[in-house]
Amino acid sequence: MSYLFRRLSETEMFDPNILYRGMPFTQQEFYGNWQKQLGRTVERYIGEYNDTVIAYFQVITYPLIKGKTYLYIPYGPVITDTSPEFIIFFKAEIERIARESHAVFVRLDFTPVIPDDVLRDYFNHAPLFTYHSAHFQPRYEWFLDLKQSEDDILKMMHEKTRYSVRLADRKGIVSEIITSNFEIYFETFYMLMAETAKRNGFHLHEKEYYQHIFENLSTVKDSYLSIASFEGKILAIDLIIVSGGIANYVFGGSSTEERNRMPTYSAQWKAIIHAKKVGCISYNFGGVAHAENIYKGWEGLTIFKQKFGGYEVKHSDFYDAVVQPFWYHMYNMRKFIKKFHL
Repeated sequence: MSYLFRRLSETEMFDPNILYRGMPFTQQEFYGNWQKQLGRTVERYIGEYNDTVIAYFQVITYPLIKGKTYLYIPYGPVITDTSPEFIIFFKAEIERIARESHAVFVRLDFTPVIPDDVLRDYFNHAPLFTYHSAHFQPRYEWFLDLKQSEDDILKMMHEKTRYSVRLADRKGIVSEIITSNFEIYFETFYMLMAETAKRNGFHLHEKEYYQHIFENLSTVKDSYLSIASFEGKILAIDLIIVSGGIANYVFGGSSTEERNRMPTYSAQWKAIIHAKKVGCISYNFGGVAHAENIYKGWEGLTIFKQKFGGYEVKHSDFYDAVVQPFWYHMYNMRKFIKKFHL
């Protein structure tokens, strides 16, 4: 009787939902498939104890300078055993995987959250200045409970948000839900994303990253776009991925035109209403800024999300399993310089 880790083949089932209800979509099979189609290496593993499944996780490889790589398990591993015996076994296995991949380190993002005092004795607690990256998932997200009625959700909103939702309707904004043929809207979406990034001072992924998601969104049941228009011109597009009973607002872009008509509020409200219709129990607005100042520049977007009502969800701190200490130190040093000296 012992622990066992095994890499899954392409044909074997990968379903962490059996361990954790409301599993983040980054540990769902479709997300790993998307990453593969972007050219990244993805491997899936299962952990067992006495023939009982206790862990699922998929590992994605990302490049570093000088031809080096690191491994990241976004919002994973998904585990049910937090005993010291399992943590020690898991550490040995994940370090083995890293060495076989010639990776510098593995970044861990445990789901559900494991207390720091359990993990600090076994893994490197990643410095805060390494948290902010286009590849890493946010530590804090903003959720809305959809088990409430529409009227109750409106009542719980900030009064200015509630006013803006209603104002958009009075000012001629028309919002609709798109559930198929997503590619038709891609160029408009990307243009709006570029406008939003320029206006708010953040960087985008490469265009092919978003295009790939649009091309494959139909493979994820109930996922959709929420589009707000005025006189036939699209002013805002929100992309929602539905997974595990949660509607996840993943990306959104809006025009600099007609902002006084509040199209972004209309698109979000339409997305929330549709999430309830398809049976979602929560609406995830995505990452928000926090007092730790990890996500500088997110303050305005954070206020926008929070005023819809809801609550904050904190994910695990980042922990790293390090197998090449020198290059790990160089990685951290580069992150530090980039954050504080540029």
